[in-house]
Amino acid sequence: MRTPRQDIPETTQPPGPALPEADEVLIAYKPILNGATIAILMFIAYDFVTRLLFPNPLYDGPMLVMNVVGLATLTFVHFCLRHELSTRQLDLLGGVICLVLFLNSNLQQLLSFEQENLVYSVLMMPVFATLLPRRRSIVIAVAICCVMLGWLVHANLPHMMNDYLSVGFAGVLTSVAIAVIIRNAVVNAVKARLEAVKDRETAEVLAAEARHLAECDALTDLPNRRSFFLALESRLARLRSHGEPFILGLVDLDGFKPVNDTYGHAAGDEMLKTVARRLTGVAGDTAMPARLGGDEFALIAPAPCTRTETVLQLGHRIEAQLSEPYDLGEYTCKGSGSVGLLICDDPQLSTHDLMERADHALYFAKRALQGKAVLFNAALEHEMTASGQIDKALRRCDYEAEFTVKFQPQYDLVKSKITGFEALARWDSPELGTVAPDVFIAAAERAGLIRPLTQVLLGKALAAMADWPEDVALSFNLSAHDLMSPQAMDSVLETVKASGLPASRIEFEITETAMMSDFNQARHAINRISQAGHSVALDDFGVGYSSLQYLQQLPVSKLKIDRSFVSDMLTDSSSFKIVRTMLSLSQTLDLGCVIEGVETEAQMHILRSLGARHVQGYLIGAPMAADDVLPCLTTTLSPRRARPDIAAPAPRQAQA
Repeated sequence: MRTPRQDIPETTQPPGPALPEADEVLIAYKPILNGATIAILMFIAYDFVTRLLFPNPLYDGPMLVMNVVGLATLTFVHFCLRHELSTRQLDLLGGVICLVLFLNSNLQQLLSFEQENLVYSVLMMPVFATLLPRRRSIVIAVAICCVMLGWLVHANLPHMMNDYLSVGFAGVLTSVAIAVIIRNAVVNAVKARLEAVKDRETAEVLAAEARHLAECDALTDLPNRRSFFLALESRLARLRSHGEPFILGLVDLDGFKPVNDTYGHAAGDEMLKTVARRLTGVAGDTAMPARLGGDEFALIAPAPCTRTETVLQLGHRIEAQLSEPYDLGEYTCKGSGSVGLLICDDPQLSTHDLMERADHALYFAKRALQGKAVLFNAALEHEMTASGQIDKALRRCDYEAEFTVKFQPQYDLVKSKITGFEALARWDSPELGTVAPDVFIAAAERAGLIRPLTQVLLGKALAAMADWPEDVALSFNLSAHDLMSPQAMDSVLETVKASGLPASRIEFEITETAMMSDFNQARHAINRISQAGHSVALDDFGVGYSSLQYLQQLPVSKLKIDRSFVSDMLTDSSSFKIVRTMLSLSQTLDLGCVIEGVETEAQMHILRSLGARHVQGYLIGAPMAADDVLPCLTTTLSPRRARPDIAAPAPRQAQA
């Protein structure tokens, strides 16, 4: 398939300057000379044949020789006129034609003078004026004709010299008039044609530029979203008609937003252009890379075979290219790209179905294997189907009736008491049963339903909190979509204000991932939260890209160390060192610190020795219903009193 990329000119050249007059003369007179050459050839050939058939012993010998020379000369001229010539060369060939005609006509007069043939000397003047392209050549040729006419008359008819002088003068005037009229008419006609050609070329250039703008991304010069989907439709049609499978790939850069925010938009643009060049190099001549928008790219490539290993090789080449360092002018940074691949060999699927499957593979790559390529398979098909069912159930469900909030205690090791609870969302669907939080929250974000869900969950959490002691705080998670929407932030802050609870008792948790889509907007939202009197905790600290940068630029009051470090702390020295370093960092920066995922006495003992103060996990308590919070607070709780029914550490539930 010829891709739109190949149809788009790399550059569009402006129309060239107007042709000089010499070139216009060349264009105008070349066909004239060509036609004259053929006509004179036919005339000389006819003369040659008639002299052979009807010989005149007085002068046919020299005339036959002259005819042969003329035929050979004019044949050579005709051959030359079929090739590229300069104006000077064209003028020279015109002179040769006129010379052959002049010699042929006047040789016979020299051999056998006839008065009636003098008319040829007069007629040759306008003929030469018509054939010769240069004015100087016309003057010379007409002058020679006049001299020859005068000499023939003087030698043979001296008594009629005065009469033929007037005839010669008339011939000269006629030649001048013909030269002026014909030359101007022909050259002007050529000028008009050239102007028309130039206008057409200009129109074609403008049309090509318009197509280029409509079909190409202005920054990267790759085909844009429109061109990509046209090519995808074309490929799918070919699959249906000829059974030719192809590969569809979606590429999303990892960590592009921090680069854009840290180094500026110019550096971000340079990074996107570098990605475009690398994708073009990987794709080769047979594939079509495109930019869909932002840091999203796509690729359509032929599938020589549908083997998984062969298709993944393309993904691995893209991985390798996108993980190379990026030279951004004053800066050099690392990057990567997640890739979702799909073998398109089912003609029953639509372009929407293909994009949905490739996008799901990309979503899995970003979620679980960031910076890697994932090929859509049966397991992802099953997961996508389940996600579709969840999306549909989310759109039909009653948030108030089906969603509840659980509360997991946060324990202060110094005060030996519970000082707060983290609100965790739960969904018991009549259609699907119990749905895991990490599943339905991701689905709500994809479907654009997270904002109303946040409002319902926050309202339930605040209502439960109304009965808590005044020294017990609530920690509530905000989604990236909440941070990115000023309207959503207005609703969140207004809901808290309407509850009548002190802002200082309510802490909002955010993740680094939530800030990566637009750091400036996220910073603005977090500043609003802080100005309203709420504290801000940075959740999953240490697993993102730019934690220290966020601590420097954001009004964060607390860190939450991710459970992944705590779970490996006893067996992995690196995890132990990371936890120790982050605790030290929080103390140095005078920030609070909550250790998540504490599930064993051994972990608790090490954390105490490292100076940890606030912990959270199943050793302290599992997420509980709102009705169990007050009994839990009234019970003297010790970390050593782990629940007996928990034989092994249970997985920490995803947060709302």
